[in-house]
Amino acid sequence: MEISISTIPDNEFKKKYETESTLEFGKVFTDRMFLINYSNGQWENPRITKYGLLSLEPSAIALQYGQTIFEGQKAYRTKDGKLNLFRPNLNIERFNNSAKRMAMPEIPPEIYSDSLKVLLDLERDWAPKKVGSALYIRPTMIGTQGRLGVIPSDEYLFYIILSPVGPYFPEGFKPIKIWVSENYIRAAPGGTGYAKTGGNYAASLLIGKEALEKGYSQVLWLDAIHKKYVEEVGAMNIFFVYNDTLYTAPLDSGTILPGLTRKSVIQMAKDFGYSIKEQALSMDEIVEGTKNGSLQECFGAGTAASIAPVGCLRYQGKEHIINEFQIGEITQKIYDKLIGIQYGNIDDPYGWIVPV
Repeated sequence: MEISISTIPDNEFKKKYETESTLEFGKVFTDRMFLINYSNGQWENPRITKYGLLSLEPSAIALQYGQTIFEGQKAYRTKDGKLNLFRPNLNIERFNNSAKRMAMPEIPPEIYSDSLKVLLDLERDWAPKKVGSALYIRPTMIGTQGRLGVIPSDEYLFYIILSPVGPYFPEGFKPIKIWVSENYIRAAPGGTGYAKTGGNYAASLLIGKEALEKGYSQVLWLDAIHKKYVEEVGAMNIFFVYNDTLYTAPLDSGTILPGLTRKSVIQMAKDFGYSIKEQALSMDEIVEGTKNGSLQECFGAGTAASIAPVGCLRYQGKEHIINEFQIGEITQKIYDKLIGIQYGNIDDPYGWIVPV
């Protein structure tokens, strides 16, 4: 694939991005973006241009009916200045699974992979150097056909934008407080919960805003039928540790995003000698575990947040403290190994890293 690359003025790096210490998540974007169009059954006009506005008809199906998908991944800068991608083949696979669920065309893996590597090579100076920071990658596809009528679009735009980011949570790698949603749900069986589509996230904004206003970092979603079994957190999958066994909700209901970090945590935990149970726990079990001490630890796992220790769950009007609001030993071990692999500070025994 030959990519057209527009000449743009010298980058505005110093104007936008003065210091990593004040870098917030997702507010700064690099100078360039990749775009490619789909029409008449084929992908065409691959190009890298200056980051800027998109032109859409007001009747675009993405705007009217939410036919959108996206991915989230990161490029990690190593000590020697190289960039590492973490299991990018799984991002491509998940992106195309989302596309199929949303009646959109799949993006050929070579277009996704090749365009991303070219874009990253051009923008590599934007990658932060500090461990815990990264160059966040947001591949996106939207239905661009202008038409009113609840049908899939015939035309699409796939694009990739990049954003240098600090830690997802301002507190960094410290325990967070989570609000358990008792009234709202994120996804139901047979729905779009496993796809990274905008509507899933739009549905979370109201209660997410309410939780932040009350001092909680994230919302924990329960199942749609019984409203008592734990599914996932807004920005990550979640794990609970009992007797050195890690519990996380199963994926078979189709309501939970199949996280890359989740998959990696399961493999690393097994290699550490811990047991894994993909089993949905009820909030009653979890609350009881905080009271009798059988719940050792809790942590979230996701690309944006990496590994996030959880120290408190607010449920039925009460705060339930986990592990005395301290980072657990297992959480720390998994975090250290994951971060070490991603930033190239320890050997990658799995073949997960793809250098750019």
